[in-house]
Amino acid sequence: MRIVVILVAAVLMTACESEPSGPPVVVYATAESGSDLDKLFAEFTAETGIRVSVIRGDSASNTDNLINNADKPADVLITTNVADIWRAAEAGALRPIRAAEFADVERTLKDPDGFWAAIEIRQHAIANAKGDLRPIVGDFDTLASPDLRGKLCLSTSELSINRSLIAMLINDRGEKPTERLLRSWIQNLAAPPFASQEALLAALRDGRCDYGIVEWHPDNNDMTFFVPEPSYMDIDGIGVARHARQPESAQRLVGWLLKRKNIRVSGAPEKQPVGVAGWRDEDARLLAERAGYH
Repeated sequence: MRIVVILVAAVLMTACESEPSGPPVVVYATAESGSDLDKLFAEFTAETGIRVSVIRGDSASNTDNLINNADKPADVLITTNVADIWRAAEAGALRPIRAAEFADVERTLKDPDGFWAAIEIRQHAIANAKGDLRPIVGDFDTLASPDLRGKLCLSTSELSINRSLIAMLINDRGEKPTERLLRSWIQNLAAPPFASQEALLAALRDGRCDYGIVEWHPDNNDMTFFVPEPSYMDIDGIGVARHARQPESAQRLVGWLLKRKNIRVSGAPEKQPVGVAGWRDEDARLLAERAGYH
């Protein structure tokens, strides 16, 4: 009888350990992160017993709230661009990531001081509609050629994906060469810059533009993409709040996501760190204005 009682107690203890308990990890995330991230949070809770509570807002507002230690404090910040996660680190709103999994993140996809890392990447690509018989354009300089006058389309420079490209071009080439490049792109436009990448892709599909600069995405299988070298990108970034109320659970969640995502970038190892796009974000915005890229 005593053995039976011990076995029953052990089963009950195991069941209790698998059930969520204690205060949740509070995460600032965006609506764009959507159901995929929610599924990962559910799996994390099932594995660890640590609950996750999500506060949704746009990436910039979430970052501002974290910096200002708003009324609804968070333990973890997830942004949809490198500029916001970089800004949070610069403002002292993040603490170093202590999770062991951080060491396995590629050098180009994390903060050298350990405050943030990428959990998604979006590479910049040149696209045209699949089945289009026009030659594939393999670099950004060719898009500036007078031969492509009236054949190029862009989305607005207000989108972080485009500002990250401009910022990384500035870092690679300098401001004057990058401004000349952008001015040439503007001269080659078939239509004013679109408000979204979705609108730009629609214009490529219906033939209003021959070429466009977009983020490569595998779901857009009706497009032909070419990713120039060196590759440029934007990211979804993640970091632990400096004023986290559940710091240990937050570190555990960040490490779990980094391991689960296991982001890798193909290409030369000497490619520039994505953090430069955060550092030069304001330079990119001002240069786009000067070049007439709105």
